[in-house]
Amino acid sequence: MIVSRSSKVYLLGALFFLLSSLHARPIQWLDSALNYEFAYTVDSARLSLKKIKPDSLSRDLLFQPEVFFWIKDIELDKDSFLVVEKKSRTVLDVVSAETVLEIEKGGNLKCLGTIYQQVCFADSQAIIRFVRGRKQFFKYRAIGPKLYEGMSLFEANGVDPIYAQLLLLIESPNDGHGVSSAGAVGNFQLMPRVARRYGLRVNRYRDDRTNFRKSAVAASKLFKRYCIPSARRTAESIGLEVDESSLWFKLLALHVYNAGGGNVKKAARSLENVKTGNDLIKQLWHTKYGAFGNSSQNYSQLCLASYRAYTNYFSKIKEINITEDDI
Repeated sequence: MIVSRSSKVYLLGALFFLLSSLHARPIQWLDSALNYEFAYTVDSARLSLKKIKPDSLSRDLLFQPEVFFWIKDIELDKDSFLVVEKKSRTVLDVVSAETVLEIEKGGNLKCLGTIYQQVCFADSQAIIRFVRGRKQFFKYRAIGPKLYEGMSLFEANGVDPIYAQLLLLIESPNDGHGVSSAGAVGNFQLMPRVARRYGLRVNRYRDDRTNFRKSAVAASKLFKRYCIPSARRTAESIGLEVDESSLWFKLLALHVYNAGGGNVKKAARSLENVKTGNDLIKQLWHTKYGAFGNSSQNYSQLCLASYRAYTNYFSKIKEINITEDDI
């Protein structure tokens, strides 16, 4: 549907009337932060960052619209909502939570979405969503000091430490005792059966998943023995040449960690015209197949976005009384 100029003026007027209490907050990120690798000591704790190699293929994934959307969500306080077009992940606006909740209470949130749709898109199929900020969940100052220890334990077990960093930045980053709705526990969000398989005790009296060192070792074994081999088999089954150091492969292994090897393989084999590893990851971001659903799609997007948001946080550390360590 093409909206006429007069209709647009009317709709914009209605939009501004409805959103008189709108509070937009510009969100910025520092691309230069992607190009370094070092550590700081903050309040006697070692706060580390391991960089993702900034080659052209990695940057192609790091700078996708889906990743930018999640960065904005991660860096936005819970007192605000993003107004987003669902398919393209285009962020149209930032609206105060008070405004959104009040309009929703009156049963008019769908009408507000329709106004955004008609003002911003000629395509009548565009779907508008309101997504609340998640900054309070991603407490980088709390998880940052654990990154060095987690990465060291992965590396000692012969597993690329970047896996530990990406996991810890997304899996219960503010609570080592966090429990998911599915029953996963701890900073590495291990399920009971998986935890026991890789050496942890989980019973009514003791749960090693809340022990950071033990759960880190178990997670590194899970990657070494299951996630990485499963990701390799999946990639090879659709004709891709595997380079385990490439970012796309690491994201595929992370999908296996989250959704299970069988579900990832079925989703990957359902795709067409997958010529490169980057193609595979970007198509998985928009694929639902069997048990591979919304949370599975979003998983590696959130890994990249949380990494980017953490680099932003890390680049601002000089403002909070630090001393630099050589690394």
